[in-house]
Amino acid sequence: MTDFDMNLIKPFVKVYELNSITKTAELLEVSQPAISGSIKRLENFLGYPLFIRSGRNLSPTPNAQSFYDQVSSVLDIVDNALGNKERFIVYAPESILLKLSDIHDIQLIESPDSEDDTFNDLRMRKIDIAIDNITQQDNSFCFELVRKEHLKLVCCKNHPSVGDSITMEQYLQLGHVAMKLVRNKLRAVEYFAKTALKKRDIRVQVSSPANMMLAVQNSDYIAAIPEGLCHIADSLGLKVLEPPFTMKSIDFHLIYHKRYLKDKNHQALRTLIKNKLINF
Repeated sequence: MTDFDMNLIKPFVKVYELNSITKTAELLEVSQPAISGSIKRLENFLGYPLFIRSGRNLSPTPNAQSFYDQVSSVLDIVDNALGNKERFIVYAPESILLKLSDIHDIQLIESPDSEDDTFNDLRMRKIDIAIDNITQQDNSFCFELVRKEHLKLVCCKNHPSVGDSITMEQYLQLGHVAMKLVRNKLRAVEYFAKTALKKRDIRVQVSSPANMMLAVQNSDYIAAIPEGLCHIADSLGLKVLEPPFTMKSIDFHLIYHKRYLKDKNHQALRTLIKNKLINF
């Protein structure tokens, strides 16, 4: 039997995970023909096809799924054995980042807007942990609920029409500052509200809760922020209010790939993070 070339494994695993020869070639910094050639050589060695192309889509065959289950676990063992990292990389939203800033040996990065980007970065080992409110599930990952927060309203301290509380009529009459981020085609307020809301008058769109607070600081607008940022709102001289409607909690989950379930360093970091965040 011909000796097996172990260098064929990594291209196969990445094509399987990304469903793309183009993305795999970019990731591994080689040409697309080189990746295609590696897959073809592996198929010739195994004696069966690994992927079926339908238009632009690339789908793994049942044999590819079985082969991936076997070889990916071996790669995980090797990665974990060599993976005594100096620093773990963690994605989290602003309100969570502030609570983890005193943990040593981790790099904190604000979560990307796209859930797909978060999952892809976890899958590709670009990050080690994500903490976020996620609307989708994936069997490749573990999800642990670590924190519950609610949205609060903020406006300037001397707002001309808003006192210590706000009515629904006032809320809908005001101009709003909102984040560009949407989930399931809804902005945060509409997504977490338990009842359908009338259309808001959105005057300003920004990229983060911090920018929302700055936008309302010297205006008559109103915004909704996670309650984990209310102490920042207080320091900026903003008024913090309860919404005039019932809202679901923001459920933040600790998300990581199942390959790290038994990794001791990863386990220690997860425990440390949970000790800092759990509030229920």
